[in-house]
Amino acid sequence: MAKDKRKRRRRHNPQTAATQSTRPTTRSHSQGRPLILAIEIPTYWTPEEALAVFEMVDALHDRIWSIYHNELQDLIRQQQQSHTAEPFQINDDDLPF
Repeated sequence: MAKDKRKRRRRHNPQTAATQSTRPTTRSHSQGRPLILAIEIPTYWTPEEALAVFEMVDALHDRIWSIYHNELQDLIRQQQQSHTAEPFQINDDDLPF
């Protein structure tokens, strides 16, 4: 019987992926959630698999926006207004030119 010479792709193993972490989170949010959520993206996807995931995330983005766009715009506006930088004075004598 002839051997199948096609390359075998690594399969995603949820148990292995769940135990692997890119970096541990030592600090946490006041509600107990981590500050950083590491999303691991496999490097062995085919272009077709990557496109399928990309299209799914894009559709999810569009669906969330269609439902929550007013609330999201209000929240983004609030966040931008609360993070404005305080004006500061520059002394002309301190300039290097």
